[in-house]
Amino acid sequence: MEAKIGTRRAFSRAILSGVSLVASLWVGVPSGLTQAPASDADDERERSFVEVLRREDPGSADHYVALRDARRQAIAALQKAQAQYSSGAGPELRPLVIRQLRDAQLQYAKSSLAFLDFLDARDRRTLARYQDEIGRITKVLEDNARVRAELERQLRHE
Repeated sequence: MEAKIGTRRAFSRAILSGVSLVASLWVGVPSGLTQAPASDADDERERSFVEVLRREDPGSADHYVALRDARRQAIAALQKAQAQYSSGAGPELRPLVIRQLRDAQLQYAKSSLAFLDFLDARDRRTLARYQDEIGRITKVLEDNARVRAELERQLRHE
């Protein structure tokens, strides 16, 4: 009798663990994955961005395209795994489908982080250039203020 109770508890814990895992996977899935495909305007902005990158640094543009494509593939794999899970795989296949879903989610997270790291690094470089330019413009304004003060002083002494 105690063996049956222990088996039931173990089975119940296994089911609870599986349900928890599935729930955490669904919570962790980005909502943007259910959006419609990119519009023509989005595609044009993407092409323009890649062209700018290519003018700045062709290697950087190639790296961006590779990261973008890897992320798109990860999204497709995640959507496929979600569809397999949603199709109601039987109890025999459920552990396999859950594993595939988790693997797809991890790959999506890795590819998205690499993509964000690339964009963050580029934005930091851009920010540094802007800060340098702001410093130069500030110096020009300070020089102009000194020249203006000198010219106004000359006008008052005439």
